[in-house]
Amino acid sequence: MNPSVTDARVEAGTTAPVPPRLNAGEIHVWKASLDATSSTDDLGSLSPDEVERAARYRFARDRGRFVAGRTLLRTIVAGYLGRRPADLVFEYDKHGKPRLIQRADETPLHFNVTHSDSIALYAVAKDGEVGIDMVRVREIPEWKSIAGGCFTAHECARLRRLSVERRQKEFFHAWTCQEAFLKASGQGLSGEKIGRDSVRDSGYSLHALDPAPGYMAALVSRHPVGRVVFMTWSVAPTSTPSATVEIQDVLL
Repeated sequence: MNPSVTDARVEAGTTAPVPPRLNAGEIHVWKASLDATSSTDDLGSLSPDEVERAARYRFARDRGRFVAGRTLLRTIVAGYLGRRPADLVFEYDKHGKPRLIQRADETPLHFNVTHSDSIALYAVAKDGEVGIDMVRVREIPEWKSIAGGCFTAHECARLRRLSVERRQKEFFHAWTCQEAFLKASGQGLSGEKIGRDSVRDSGYSLHALDPAPGYMAALVSRHPVGRVVFMTWSVAPTSTPSATVEIQDVLL
């Protein structure tokens, strides 16, 4: 599929860029580089509690990534609703998952966020709760003890039978699937061991994603999914107040 590009221009003080239409049965997944958009001075759309959280970071890089991540979340979500990013109000469940407080006349919008290093993924859907998780693939010498504490016995036995290279990928695939399911289901880190088969058997939809070289991600939703649209968010030079949305791929 040839990528198509949509330019969404933003004027100061107006609503967020208008994203591609989000249809029923779809999930939009946005990928963004936090380092490319980070600015510790860009606090205008953040709430007082977000500004306070940003100030707690000791290192400028981490503070900049936090500010960029929250600003992008507000910008993306506001775009679907036709609202100003600064006007959004979030509340948090007991596990820290953010939820948007919406007006009575708005169509419900569900979202979830994950980040690893400087890469962030934002999942957005209309139909129900979603969970997304991403990790950087790397060597973990203590994988057996971690797997034993997190995965089902069936999952652990399967990992032990694999080659070293295949095991590393499958370990992180299992990890992201479980984390994404816990986010979508609202269970949080309850201590329950959830295998990939259990996720599917529970009626949830599960999708594996390849967000960037060296990274793996999983997307879980409570509702059946017709397609997942994967996009990249990039910001034009500061001299041009615009943002570009590139539709990279559609996963059926």
